Amino acid sequence: MDKWLNKKEFIKIFEPYIEKGTQIWVISRIKKLPAEIVKMATRLADLDFIKYVRICDETLAASSENYPNRPKVPITNMNHETAIGIQILYSTEYKTINFFDINSPKKGFGGKMVDAVFRDFSHDWQPAVAMDWSNGFWDKMKEKYRKDEWIL
Repeated sequence: MDKWLNKKEFIKIFEPYIEKGTQIWVISRIKKLPAEIVKMATRLADLDFIKYVRICDETLAASSENYPNRPKVPITNMNHETAIGIQILYSTEYKTINFFDINSPKKGFGGKMVDAVFRDFSHDWQPAVAMDWSNGFWDKMKEKYRKDEWIL
Protein backbone atom coordinates (compact mmCIF):
# COMPACT_ATOMS: atom_id res chain seq x y z
CA MET A 1 0.00 0.00 0.00
CA ASP A 2 1.20 3.48 -0.84
CA LYS A 3 2.08 5.83 1.96
CA TRP A 4 0.35 9.20 2.00
CA LEU A 5 1.34 12.18 4.12
CA ASN A 6 -1.21 14.61 5.46
CA LYS A 7 -0.69 18.36 5.23
CA LYS A 8 0.78 18.67 8.72
CA GLU A 9 3.34 15.94 7.96
CA PHE A 10 4.55 17.29 4.60
CA ILE A 11 4.66 20.90 5.83
CA LYS A 12 6.97 19.77 8.64
CA ILE A 13 9.24 18.03 6.10
CA PHE A 14 9.39 21.19 3.95
CA GLU A 15 10.10 23.62 6.84
CA PRO A 16 13.92 23.20 6.86
CA TYR A 17 14.06 23.99 3.13
CA ILE A 18 11.91 27.08 3.55
CA GLU A 19 14.11 28.23 6.44
CA LYS A 20 17.19 27.89 4.20
CA GLY A 21 15.56 30.04 1.51
CA THR A 22 14.18 27.45 -0.92
CA GLN A 23 10.50 28.18 -1.45
CA ILE A 24 8.26 25.10 -1.49
CA TRP A 25 4.58 25.80 -2.13
CA VAL A 26 1.77 23.29 -2.02
CA ILE A 27 -1.53 24.60 -3.31
CA SER A 28 -4.02 25.06 -0.49
CA ARG A 29 -6.63 22.53 -1.64
CA ILE A 30 -4.14 19.65 -1.25
CA LYS A 31 -4.72 17.92 2.07
CA LYS A 32 -2.51 14.86 1.47
CA LEU A 33 0.33 13.88 -0.84
CA PRO A 34 1.96 10.59 -1.79
CA ALA A 35 5.25 10.11 0.07
CA GLU A 36 7.01 9.57 -3.29
CA ILE A 37 6.05 13.05 -4.48
CA VAL A 38 7.14 14.65 -1.19
CA LYS A 39 10.51 12.84 -1.38
CA MET A 40 10.92 13.85 -5.02
CA ALA A 41 10.26 17.50 -4.10
CA THR A 42 12.88 17.42 -1.32
CA ARG A 43 15.48 15.75 -3.54
CA LEU A 44 14.98 18.47 -6.12
CA ALA A 45 15.10 21.15 -3.40
CA ASP A 46 18.42 19.66 -2.25
CA LEU A 47 20.00 20.71 -5.56
CA ASP A 48 21.90 23.95 -4.94
CA PHE A 49 20.47 25.66 -8.04
CA ILE A 50 16.79 24.92 -7.28
CA LYS A 51 15.16 27.80 -5.37
CA TYR A 52 11.45 27.33 -6.10
CA VAL A 53 9.26 24.22 -5.90
CA ARG A 54 5.51 24.07 -6.45
CA ILE A 55 3.25 21.06 -5.96
CA CYS A 56 -0.28 20.93 -7.35
CA ASP A 57 -2.84 18.13 -7.62
CA GLU A 58 -1.04 16.44 -10.52
CA THR A 59 2.13 18.48 -11.10
CA LEU A 60 5.45 19.15 -9.45
CA ALA A 61 7.59 22.01 -10.78
CA ALA A 62 11.05 23.07 -9.58
CA SER A 63 13.30 25.82 -10.90
CA SER A 64 16.11 28.23 -10.26
CA GLU A 65 13.75 31.11 -11.12
CA ASN A 66 10.08 32.01 -10.86
CA TYR A 67 7.90 34.32 -12.92
CA PRO A 68 8.22 37.93 -11.69
CA ASN A 69 4.45 38.53 -11.86
CA ARG A 70 3.59 35.07 -10.56
CA PRO A 71 5.98 34.50 -7.64
CA LYS A 72 4.74 31.00 -6.81
CA VAL A 73 5.20 29.60 -10.32
CA PRO A 74 8.65 28.14 -11.14
CA ILE A 75 9.90 28.69 -14.70
CA THR A 76 10.33 25.36 -16.48
CA ASN A 77 9.87 26.41 -20.12
CA MET A 78 12.08 24.68 -22.62
CA ASN A 79 14.67 27.03 -24.17
CA HIS A 80 14.37 29.67 -21.44
CA GLU A 81 17.67 31.57 -21.53
CA THR A 82 18.49 31.47 -17.81
CA ALA A 83 16.05 29.29 -15.81
CA ILE A 84 17.03 25.73 -14.89
CA GLY A 85 13.86 23.81 -14.19
CA ILE A 86 11.71 20.72 -14.48
CA GLN A 87 7.98 20.07 -14.50
CA ILE A 88 6.58 16.62 -13.85
CA LEU A 89 2.98 15.52 -14.29
CA TYR A 90 2.08 12.71 -11.92
CA SER A 91 -0.83 10.33 -11.61
CA THR A 92 -1.43 8.61 -8.31
CA GLU A 93 -4.10 6.44 -9.93
CA TYR A 94 -1.78 5.04 -12.62
CA LYS A 95 1.48 5.57 -10.69
CA THR A 96 3.18 7.43 -13.51
CA ILE A 97 5.47 10.43 -13.66
CA ASN A 98 5.60 12.25 -16.98
CA PHE A 99 8.58 14.51 -17.59
CA PHE A 100 6.58 17.35 -19.15
CA ASP A 101 9.13 20.20 -19.25
CA ILE A 102 12.83 20.34 -18.57
CA ASN A 103 15.23 23.18 -19.24
CA SER A 104 18.89 23.63 -18.54
CA PRO A 105 20.93 26.33 -20.27
CA LYS A 106 23.94 24.94 -18.35
CA LYS A 107 25.20 21.55 -19.49
CA GLY A 108 24.73 18.75 -16.98
CA PHE A 109 22.02 20.34 -14.85
CA GLY A 110 19.19 18.52 -16.68
CA GLY A 111 20.84 15.23 -15.78
CA LYS A 112 21.20 16.35 -12.16
CA MET A 113 17.47 17.03 -11.95
CA VAL A 114 16.62 13.63 -13.44
CA ASP A 115 19.11 12.04 -10.99
CA ALA A 116 17.27 13.75 -8.12
CA VAL A 117 13.91 12.48 -9.35
CA PHE A 118 15.09 8.87 -9.63
CA ARG A 119 17.28 8.64 -6.53
CA ASP A 120 15.48 6.19 -4.19
CA PHE A 121 12.35 6.42 -6.34
CA SER A 122 9.89 3.54 -6.04
CA HIS A 123 9.84 0.98 -8.84
CA ASP A 124 6.06 0.87 -8.38
CA TRP A 125 5.88 4.10 -10.39
CA GLN A 126 6.52 4.25 -14.13
CA PRO A 127 8.40 7.10 -15.87
CA ALA A 128 7.15 8.61 -19.12
CA VAL A 129 8.03 11.24 -21.69
CA ALA A 130 5.02 12.17 -23.83
CA MET A 131 6.82 14.52 -26.21
CA ASP A 132 10.56 14.29 -26.77
CA TRP A 133 12.20 17.38 -28.29
CA SER A 134 15.54 16.71 -26.66
CA ASN A 135 17.73 15.41 -29.48
CA GLY A 136 18.70 12.29 -27.55
CA PHE A 137 18.65 13.43 -23.90
CA TRP A 138 15.74 11.13 -22.94
CA ASP A 139 17.26 8.19 -24.80
CA LYS A 140 20.34 8.57 -22.57
CA MET A 141 18.18 8.86 -19.44
CA LYS A 142 16.23 5.74 -20.41
CA GLU A 143 19.48 3.79 -20.72
CA LYS A 144 20.72 5.12 -17.39
CA TYR A 145 17.49 4.64 -15.41
CA ARG A 146 15.16 1.66 -15.55
CA LYS A 147 15.51 1.21 -19.30
CA ASP A 148 12.75 -1.36 -19.71
CA GLU A 149 10.10 0.52 -17.79
CA TRP A 150 9.69 3.81 -19.68
CA ILE A 151 6.62 4.92 -21.60
CA LEU A 152 7.95 6.88 -24.58
